[in-house]
Amino acid sequence: MNELATRRTLAIDLDSVLADTMIIWAEEFNKRNDSSITKDNITSWDISKIFDISITEVSDIFTYIWDKRWGDIPATEPSIGQIVSNLHNKGFRISILTKRYRSSVSNVINWLDLHKIHCDDLLFVYDDAPKTAYPFDILVDDAPINFSDLSHPRIGILFNQPWNKNFSWPVRIDNLSQIINII
Repeated sequence: MNELATRRTLAIDLDSVLADTMIIWAEEFNKRNDSSITKDNITSWDISKIFDISITEVSDIFTYIWDKRWGDIPATEPSIGQIVSNLHNKGFRISILTKRYRSSVSNVINWLDLHKIHCDDLLFVYDDAPKTAYPFDILVDDAPINFSDLSHPRIGILFNQPWNKNFSWPVRIDNLSQIINII
């Protein structure tokens, strides 16, 4: 049997799992609104209600940072590329599964290259299809909603962020390097 066919697929979200996007989002928000929020102040998925701004403004900032500041977006942990490569070397097929708008695709690829992040698949979701519609064995994501249609034998691992602290989920990690201890 083909070695690739026997590998389990590990799907990893990009924003806030690999790329610490909200750090730069908060910086950009602060510049535009003369404020001083941090990522830790973002305690809910509905950012527009936390900071009393429109959903359009929230989206415009995301668009701006991936269009103009993608190189400033830090990884969620040092040596993220090596960590992902180690998971691949442990026998996982690495699939980066991210919902985004089309114009950000080239800069996402640039960001992955900048951080030397290996992947076997790079899947961009442009519509409202749930991530569970895509092929994977294990999903690492910071958005609890992406686990709502998950069923055994698939595994969901929640990447801890301030906005998902109140969501009850049994398998959580603080950094990607902890995955190997779970699976």
